[in-house]
Amino acid sequence: MPATRPDHPSGLVVVFDVDDTLYLERDYVRSGLDSLDRLVSAHWGRRGFGRAAWRCFLAGHRGDLIDRGLAALGIRPGPGEVARLVTAYREHRPRIALAPDAARALRRLSAAGATLAVVTDGPAASQEAKVRALGLDRACATVIVTDRYGPGFAKPHHRAFDEVMHRHEERRWCYVADNPAKDFAAPRALGWRTVRVRRPGGLHAHVPDQGDVDVTVADLAMLDAVLGDPVGGRR
Repeated sequence: MPATRPDHPSGLVVVFDVDDTLYLERDYVRSGLDSLDRLVSAHWGRRGFGRAAWRCFLAGHRGDLIDRGLAALGIRPGPGEVARLVTAYREHRPRIALAPDAARALRRLSAAGATLAVVTDGPAASQEAKVRALGLDRACATVIVTDRYGPGFAKPHHRAFDEVMHRHEERRWCYVADNPAKDFAAPRALGWRTVRVRRPGGLHAHVPDQGDVDVTVADLAMLDAVLGDPVGGRR
């Protein structure tokens, strides 16, 4: 991940979650299953893994899509084969893109002088691949993948937010994320503004808001208004 770049003069730091905040996580799932489809076909000589596993995802299954996709094709994997497919899934080069409203918001905030950062949970290999695919390593001054800290430091732990504040001192803070079950407790306790993106199609869109969410939006088109226009009206 890149070193921290100098702060912008506006004094506003907007920190983003990644999955279902800046793009739809289901797109990553589809990308990963499609990449495994080729591996399964080459190894077992059977086609259709990606379609079968994707149907399981659409039916609401989580966490065992690889097992279910193989079972749908009548494949009984040997010892360690599912683990190898999980590793390939996490390390694949994702075919994902920023949601249009997210791309516009990042450009707008950067032009306005805000400092952009990322704090995201999940396996380091997959999250860092997403960051590169979405161009966040170039757009953001700081990128923190909590998995790099080791076990126990994923959200709602405050360590990543403390690090952002240490890197960018004497600033105004906002965390933009999607999952009220874990995303907002730590930044709210530190006095940050919290914005929930309840993006249609998001995996946690059905989860009700909690008391640590200041504002909920359907996408990032209204983020400027929520933040009070960080450059005092400049367009």
